[in-house]
Amino acid sequence: MIEEVIRVIAFSLVISGIWALVSSGFTLIFGVARILNFAHGSIFMISAYFAITLLKYNINPILSFAAGIIFSGIVGVLIYKVAMSPIKEHKIMVIIVSLAVALLIEQIVLNLFGEHGISFPSLIRGYQEVFGVKITNMRILAFVLAVLTIFLLEIFINRTRIGKMINAVAQDMEAAKLIGIDVERIYTITVFISSILAGLGGLLYSQIFAITPMASLKALIYAFAIVILGGLGSVKGSILASFIIGFIIVLTITFLGARWSEFIMLLTIIAILIIKPTGLFGVEE
Repeated sequence: MIEEVIRVIAFSLVISGIWALVSSGFTLIFGVARILNFAHGSIFMISAYFAITLLKYNINPILSFAAGIIFSGIVGVLIYKVAMSPIKEHKIMVIIVSLAVALLIEQIVLNLFGEHGISFPSLIRGYQEVFGVKITNMRILAFVLAVLTIFLLEIFINRTRIGKMINAVAQDMEAAKLIGIDVERIYTITVFISSILAGLGGLLYSQIFAITPMASLKALIYAFAIVILGGLGSVKGSILASFIIGFIIVLTITFLGARWSEFIMLLTIIAILIIKPTGLFGVEE
């Protein structure tokens, strides 16, 4: 019994950490620029494919991993500048265009790499044994990196000059302009950070599971569901919701089977939203 509990907790923490990264990035750009970036899941997916491609050219795995993260940030900014910034005042158009970009990227990756899953080699090997349960070092590292990244994000947003400007723009864009903040620059920085979070999530995911072109849609659905549950624009809410969803998914897989996981997850979200329509940390508009 204790082995089952440890296995559930360990796997839930890893899953939750990865989705916390992705959903934090998704809600961050919404909270600052009021943009629902439906290409966010594509960033999650292509960071892993880019890093895996570098490995084929004998690039060091750690350098490939770091390059994949930076690449995700660059691609995110390019998507924003080319496809979303010119129409950001038209919210519905942003959703449509970003979704079209996501589908385009998925098709490009599908044509280049095929539909079969591929994985980024684990950065570290081996395992730790806890009460007879073997937990791979890669899963431990994934959780630690996720938590550390979220902690650093919190420090950056609340204690640095740029972070305070991001907060100012999120609270009142017009007032931020009046005191001399370059709002478009802040939007760009926010998109870069948001994309890096998604990219890191995708790279960690690809070392534990196989990544496929269709993983972009799964990442988008999970991120969107988590953000709605946590409260649109609330990074804190997204993090808490990620851990709730992570444990629900793993418990469902353990006791009912994988095919029930998304059904139970969505049912839980609906139930919570009926009780609290704004989400866990959302506020009334």
